[in-house]
Amino acid sequence: MRRRKRDDGRDEGRRAARCGVDRVSPSAAGVVIRDGLTDRIDRRLRARSVPLTDEELERPAIVLAPHPDDETLGCGGLIARKRDRGIPVTVVFMTDGAQSHANLVDADELAARRRHEAAAACAVLGVEPSAINHLDIRDGALSASAAHATELLSPLLDTARGHQLIVPHPDESPLDHQATFHIADQALKRSGDTMDALLYPVWLWDQFPFTNPWSAPRARHSSRSILRIAARDRLGWRIPSVLTRRIDVSSVLERKRRALEEHATQMARQDGRDDWLTLEDVAHGDWLARLLQPDEYYQDRAVGAGRGSAMSTESTEGADR
Repeated sequence: MRRRKRDDGRDEGRRAARCGVDRVSPSAAGVVIRDGLTDRIDRRLRARSVPLTDEELERPAIVLAPHPDDETLGCGGLIARKRDRGIPVTVVFMTDGAQSHANLVDADELAARRRHEAAAACAVLGVEPSAINHLDIRDGALSASAAHATELLSPLLDTARGHQLIVPHPDESPLDHQATFHIADQALKRSGDTMDALLYPVWLWDQFPFTNPWSAPRARHSSRSILRIAARDRLGWRIPSVLTRRIDVSSVLERKRRALEEHATQMARQDGRDDWLTLEDVAHGDWLARLLQPDEYYQDRAVGAGRGSAMSTESTEGADR
């Protein structure tokens, strides 16, 4: 019989020390497991993803943001890098963002504050004031207002022919994010146009193992949604096969942070209220940390009439390695 190795507690103690606890509690063990899985997925993500090329960085772009702050969270680094090269970038805010704290402040007042914050954040990223557009659809009503939003967006896309479309990933859980993609797709199909697109993740990162989706604020997900996403993305292992493009934003990461700070209603407690939740409160900061990494990840694909084949991801001379 094989001799059983004596357990003197040293291995358990070392594991516990990494978690900052005296002994390995179930919650601390969960953190170790999540961190280990996240590290493995991150390695696969970087190994499989192809850097954006110089040619792609040189293309003018139109960015669709479901709410003020999504332009910074999802693709702020890419916007800043394009603007540093003098490349035109147009930003379209689909909704007014008035529902983020609607239980704490008047919706019209919040919408006005978020519009001001959006302008300030875009200025930090280098976007010209004349390149900022607001469709002013009420936050949370984008799906119900899809026909109207399509009419408003269509002329903006018509003027951006030949541009790169930067739009939320359709697998995002918030309905306004899903609707933003589908409205753009529908507008292009109606005009018979196709655009090369980069699909950016925001809430796609709010799933196991990148975050604990059951953590506070709990109401952001239903249990059914958590399980559905976990099954679809195979506990995160599907992500490297989805987000196949990347760009190094380390040179502009501090600007991205500063731009995000301009969204004060989302980043700091307002009006002296302790119950005013911020982005840092989501999943104890784990979710926000994913969006402030030195690399931004995207999926590339065609959107519109010719949708079906992704852009070539063959790497010739990449802009980022």
